[in-house]
Amino acid sequence: MYTIACCSFKGGTAKTSTILHLGVFLAKKFQKKVLLIDFDAQANLSTGLGFSSDDDDTMVSVLREEKTMLEVIKHTHIPLLDIVPANVYLDGVEATTPIVNDLYGHERLRRAIKGLDYDFVFIDTPPSLGWLTQSAFFASNYSLIAAVPEPYSILALNRLQEYHEKIGGHHSLEILGVVLSFWDERGATNQAYVNAIDVAFPGKLFNTKIRRDICVSRSVLRGKPVCDVYPESRAAYDYERLAAELIRRVTGEKEQKKSLEALYV
Repeated sequence: MYTIACCSFKGGTAKTSTILHLGVFLAKKFQKKVLLIDFDAQANLSTGLGFSSDDDDTMVSVLREEKTMLEVIKHTHIPLLDIVPANVYLDGVEATTPIVNDLYGHERLRRAIKGLDYDFVFIDTPPSLGWLTQSAFFASNYSLIAAVPEPYSILALNRLQEYHEKIGGHHSLEILGVVLSFWDERGATNQAYVNAIDVAFPGKLFNTKIRRDICVSRSVLRGKPVCDVYPESRAAYDYERLAAELIRRVTGEKEQKKSLEALYV
């Protein structure tokens, strides 16, 4: 099972949209069994798949050891794709009992997902480096970093690099890659952004970049992935190829051929 914490030190980097659509395409196109864990109190990942942010069965109950993971996992309308929704009570959950009295509270998520039967588990973290993000990192074997070609987003990568180094002193965590969204191929400063990413995370930028596409926003407002509403959109095209590239990175050359062939089935 590949467990991937998706992170960003800045909002507006399309992190949640990236996770949502990677999960969708891995399940729909590549027949991978995928679990999405919404670990952000904003619950955008949940609402993007049509789930209410007021749902009581969330990671909050699991972290407090009131319920097991299997009790809070929900099936989506897409076969092989499941989700654990979020709600506002995730915000500050580390300050509530019994977590606040647990010196190893940040390992509760890791213990909760141990033994689950999925090919991929994606954890959507808040745009911060607080307790929730730390817990997600300790539960994961990989991290996926979301960025956009804007100065503040690129500058935030330096903080993320420092954070990864600190986590690496206590837990084995491989940087899977950096995903660039809102990409404009005509951008005059594109190369400068690419160079800056390569300085922070050498060789980790995904070749597939997600181009700016209003279809993503329109589909999320309807609680559906873009491939359900606008299957011929450029965003659907880009996310599908990003999923294939992700499979190649985590599973190697044997799966690469299968993933690329599946694009044309």
